[in-house]
Amino acid sequence: MRPYISYILLDAARMEVRMEEAKELNPYHLSLYKGRSEEDLAAVAPYLFSVPEDEDDFLNWFMEQGWSDAWGVIVSSQASFEECYRHFRKFLIVQTELGEELYFRFYDPRVLKIFLPICDKHQIIEFFGPVDFFACEGDSRDEALVFQHIDGELTIDAIPANQLFGVTVQ
Repeated sequence: MRPYISYILLDAARMEVRMEEAKELNPYHLSLYKGRSEEDLAAVAPYLFSVPEDEDDFLNWFMEQGWSDAWGVIVSSQASFEECYRHFRKFLIVQTELGEELYFRFYDPRVLKIFLPICDKHQIIEFFGPVDFFACEGDSRDEALVFQHIDGELTIDAIPANQLFGVTVQ
């Protein structure tokens, strides 16, 4: 039995044409961008996909096709899709010290692995919000990094990827 994986944040910019395949395999998704940004930036947008507890086909596809290619981040949460969607949208744009607004690619595992360890306690609590854990690929294809926190203190566990997914890494 796999751990409770509720959602996957996928990055269309990394996946390119494979995003269409993801959307066909799993119709339970929304772009985190809205309005004009959603239209203009669909090919590079982040998407939140719901992963039903009894649905392993989508997870297996993700593991076989995109694991170790920085396609996205796995999320475990007891919160509803809508609550997580609203939560993640809060982090799409960040402001630099000079006041410049930038897109924040927290859904890219390469960014998440750098960002979370440098956050302070308040930032960890705010960023996690309703999330129980984030997981992404580690330093090798068969490793997963699991990010959790207790009262804002971040923990990072490196585990075999097949423990996270319950499938064999190819």
